[in-house]
Amino acid sequence: MSELRKQQEVTFKKKLIIDAAKIIFFDKGFENSTMEDIAHKAGYSKGSLYSYFNSKNEICFTIVNDYFSKIVDFIQEIAQRDTSGLKKIVSIKEAFLQDYAQNSQFCNIYETFKYHRSQCTEIQDEISINESYNERIKELIIQIIRSGIEDKSLKQTVDPYKLSRAFWNEKNCFIAEVMFKEINAYDYLFNLVIESITEDV
Repeated sequence: MSELRKQQEVTFKKKLIIDAAKIIFFDKGFENSTMEDIAHKAGYSKGSLYSYFNSKNEICFTIVNDYFSKIVDFIQEIAQRDTSGLKKIVSIKEAFLQDYAQNSQFCNIYETFKYHRSQCTEIQDEISINESYNERIKELIIQIIRSGIEDKSLKQTVDPYKLSRAFWNEKNCFIAEVMFKEINAYDYLFNLVIESITEDV
């Protein structure tokens, strides 16, 4: 078997395991799920599962990092649009709202991830990937905020770095909090922020 073929097979099997883990985490909750549960759902032995992942924490990190990769992609696409910085910020919020409607069950995994992330020090590769995604998301948001200041859709007094940290940081992501809050309440809070940073015309 060629090296490429082997890699494709590993990728395929990992995807089967991740898909099985999502179902188990959704049904039983992360804390109540075991590697044995995931292996059974994926159609593998528990021993085979450990050939691909060392722990359910690693599987959870992989699921979250896959999602963060998607967040980077859609924020990057929004950042490149030919529109005002203000409209780009609103577009990010709308993208999260739309994604929430399609992937509401992901909230369970993400909420758990936020609490046990600090306990996963043994998964350095996945942690590094996650940190890289977080940094890229913040960079893109800073870029969008600066574009809003330049096009005068946002107040000149806005601090791009501080505002980006309010919208997105490793522990408390205001934009991402749409996943866990009543939509109307979230919209109210978001609109208050938008009003406070919008340049008067």
